[in-house]
Amino acid sequence: MNPDESSNEFDNALQSVLGLTWLPWVGQHFAGRSPDKRLLVVGESHYYNGATPQERQANREKWLVYPNYTREVVSESLVNNEWSTRTLDTIPKVLLKTGNVDRARLWGACSYYNFVQRMMDYMREGGPERPSWDDYLNGWNVFCQVISIIQPSHCFFIGVTAANSFNQWITSQNTFAGSIATTQKISGTWARAATVEVDGNKTSLIFVKHLGLPLSWSKWHDYLQVQHPDLMNWLATEEFTIPPYVSRENIP
Repeated sequence: MNPDESSNEFDNALQSVLGLTWLPWVGQHFAGRSPDKRLLVVGESHYYNGATPQERQANREKWLVYPNYTREVVSESLVNNEWSTRTLDTIPKVLLKTGNVDRARLWGACSYYNFVQRMMDYMREGGPERPSWDDYLNGWNVFCQVISIIQPSHCFFIGVTAANSFNQWITSQNTFAGSIATTQKISGTWARAATVEVDGNKTSLIFVKHLGLPLSWSKWHDYLQVQHPDLMNWLATEEFTIPPYVSRENIP
């Protein structure tokens, strides 16, 4: 198995999901994991940019018809560390309390998905574009179809905004059931938690402050330890972290 590539095991089913622009990254070992130890990390948006309006529009059109875009981002940034952002760098810090991780092992076991399936304009006048309320409502429809296929046990949202529309969405349809609650305020942001039931399978949804914003990742890690031990306990037993290097000169 190639750790640089997503598994395509679920692709036939995923390609039938209405509104799914980009296929989620699914680690090569994800499907073989215990049903209660499957983590899906949920980002928010993909952005397009460029030096000119014409270049930006060309990039937008290119990525909208490239279903492996999310997978390419995970392979390049999260697995191979070819480039990164504060958002992506902070994921292992919050989950594992260190950025020193075996990237191939971690992302070979996990999956990754972007909630908003519409391109955002990074160079928009007035600042980068933000998803609309309808983007989030539509996002829940697509997201729940995706998790009904790949069946994660836990979904770790690296932002809380999607949670704001959950109650309106859940009451507007009859296919999925669930509930959401605020849990604890950390550095000015209320953490949220939810459970959604899809085809009889319950999935835990965990929302933390957007990881691209200034935050104390150690406080959020400690919060997860207390509020979501079912996730954190099994993450801690996996060999995802790399022990600190110890010089042989310091070994007695």
